[in-house]
Amino acid sequence: MAAQQSYRHHYVPQWYQRRFLAPGATAFKVLDMKPDVFRDKSGGVKYGRSILDKGPNAWFFESELYTVRAFGMANDDIETMLFGAIDLAGKAAIDALVSEDWDGMHKTYPDVFEYMDAQRLRTPKGLAFLALIARARDQYELMMQMQRMRRMHCTMWGEGILEIFSSENAGVDFIFSDHPVTFFNRFVFPQDRRVPAGQDALHSWMGTQTVFPLSRDKLLVITHLEWARKQGERRAVKKRTNARLFDNPIVRYDDVRRGRQLSAKQVREVNLIVKLRAQRYIAGNSVDDLYPEKHLKTTVWNKLGLFLMPDPMHVCMQGGSMFLKTKDGRYVFQDEFGRRPKSRDEYEAKVKEAEAIEAHARRLIARHDAEQAERESAREA
Repeated sequence: MAAQQSYRHHYVPQWYQRRFLAPGATAFKVLDMKPDVFRDKSGGVKYGRSILDKGPNAWFFESELYTVRAFGMANDDIETMLFGAIDLAGKAAIDALVSEDWDGMHKTYPDVFEYMDAQRLRTPKGLAFLALIARARDQYELMMQMQRMRRMHCTMWGEGILEIFSSENAGVDFIFSDHPVTFFNRFVFPQDRRVPAGQDALHSWMGTQTVFPLSRDKLLVITHLEWARKQGERRAVKKRTNARLFDNPIVRYDDVRRGRQLSAKQVREVNLIVKLRAQRYIAGNSVDDLYPEKHLKTTVWNKLGLFLMPDPMHVCMQGGSMFLKTKDGRYVFQDEFGRRPKSRDEYEAKVKEAEAIEAHARRLIARHDAEQAERESAREA
């Protein structure tokens, strides 16, 4: 077993934090929403500072958060090797996604979801969720369960509708929290009894959207297809079709919606959602950014974030069945909810359909090539 090397375990990576710094800035304003309480020498009650000035290396970490001990020896391989590799790949994937680097996205798109999943599970709030569902009895069991359960959100994220919003023209920056990947269901209030205290609406529920600030001026939102098509209070807490944790679905990286600019009011609504789902800390470039509720006429939960729904015209283009053919001639089929043929007969029927589609496509390509060659020949003559 390797010797212990690190003690500061950042549950929000420093590279991610730096995406929120204003140009030229080296520190954030951090709001502690649960400041420490202590007594002074006279016995009076005192509170710790609620507003802190901290840089990316000085906050959002805990000492030995991922350390495990066996036979009296401390080991930090989870921090240095597992999360080190995930963070490295995740940074490249987020950079490619935000900058629309298509070559980069082709290589790294799955890493976007793997990083997001790790980011959600590795925070103190995420670890409390894991301890609850996995019934981990100690730190060692919790760390083993975290490794076993990682990637649990990736399948349904990949099948969702992705949109990147911008705040470049809003004059207000996005904030981030100590639990950056937020689950937002506007029909499940923060204190709703249907979820454990301090936790979020279930990812598998139709109405649960994933809200993830990517930088101070970019926001990623992922919405379940069924919710994008039809909303409603009762539907909000129903499981989406074929809800599951682990699978290997066919996904597209060329269909991320972009271009919508948010107003200052809308950015503040997002910041309030992030703030209300944080465990203890949020960070922004100004003190004013940390109190979005002061600028909003209503803070009622089910009135927030209505603009985060996908454009209906974009939703109309989503869904449908997909298939691909592997190098060895096998076919893989999947409907819009990731379901595959359940029987040999169903599979064979779909193979016939796919072969007919492929033959038709080849005929169209051949006709196009022949017409193109004919036009080039006529020009040369």
